[in-house]
Amino acid sequence: MNKSSKIAFGMLLGMALLGTACIGLCQESPVVNIMIDADIAPTHSADDVDVAGTALIKLINEIDPKKRNVTIFVSGGMATVYRLGVASQGTMANHELALYGNNTGEDLTILSNAEQEAILKDANNRLYHCYVCGGKHIDIRGFRPQGFEQNEDTLRILENLSIIYNAGFQQGLIYAPGHEEDAWPYLLDGFKLYAVPITTAKVNGEEAVLYDKYVKEQGLSGSQWQELLQSKFDENVRDGAPTVVIFSNLVSGNGEYLDAYRNFLDYAGSNGARFLTTLQLVEEAAAKDPGSTIPELEEARKGAMDVNPSEKGSVIVCPTCDEAKAEKGASIISYSVRKSKECLNCTDNGTINSTELA
Repeated sequence: MNKSSKIAFGMLLGMALLGTACIGLCQESPVVNIMIDADIAPTHSADDVDVAGTALIKLINEIDPKKRNVTIFVSGGMATVYRLGVASQGTMANHELALYGNNTGEDLTILSNAEQEAILKDANNRLYHCYVCGGKHIDIRGFRPQGFEQNEDTLRILENLSIIYNAGFQQGLIYAPGHEEDAWPYLLDGFKLYAVPITTAKVNGEEAVLYDKYVKEQGLSGSQWQELLQSKFDENVRDGAPTVVIFSNLVSGNGEYLDAYRNFLDYAGSNGARFLTTLQLVEEAAAKDPGSTIPELEEARKGAMDVNPSEKGSVIVCPTCDEAKAEKGASIISYSVRKSKECLNCTDNGTINSTELA
């Protein structure tokens, strides 16, 4: 998000939100929230999908063996082309799956409310359907917009989708009025929605979000990125602030940035860090902040709705194997799928026989 967009969004939020004073939170032990992007370029080949999936697994392999918690932000595009892999990640108790827009690089702010709603609902449904046949649907509670591009329409749509938190904020850079320096999640006044600020630090003399995509664009080497992460972690330990960092499978899944990711996790772990999912981070902030208490979080949860596109009175078509599950009515619902992959939703080993849909 460029500077003018940040200012415009800040002014827009200022008209809708009344910020409350920041309340400091003391850490019993250092808190780290690792966000991993599971993303894929809008135009991609089968090889690109395999590369993106392999990179994601490399990042996860630094999480699970040491029983760390993690939030994986999945784009609608990735949920479609890498359904089996995403579904597999969703079965792990230490993994939280959250929504990362629909397509790489999309800008919600240039779209109408109706266009935004259609895109976000579609992405939500794609991720929701990443589950193993007979298993539990994924409860989607979190969101982050591509490129941090969003506006008030986005927030209202997220509420309607029963999203609990929005990680499209940056400490000191993108924030609701009155929360300029907040490092912990806070409830947006007037919304049943929590803002989750991503940690920021000085990069080449200017404040920047701790996101490998952005840092790499600034020309930092893997070792410089690692040094920055560790330095900011140490600072946050002193300040009682969480360290919230984003790692993309398309950036940190290989090479020196993978080394930096691995070494930072080990550094934080060796210094007593508690690794929380983003939802756990929100819950901890809500529990400790008397101005943003658990009842609001519980109220948001009570509003959770079944976003399965199957509606009463519809013929529901399995998004992977095209098997119709008939109820009363006539409408048919289906989604874009990969061919020649095992069906996840209707049978244990059925193959896709549907036509690929746009």
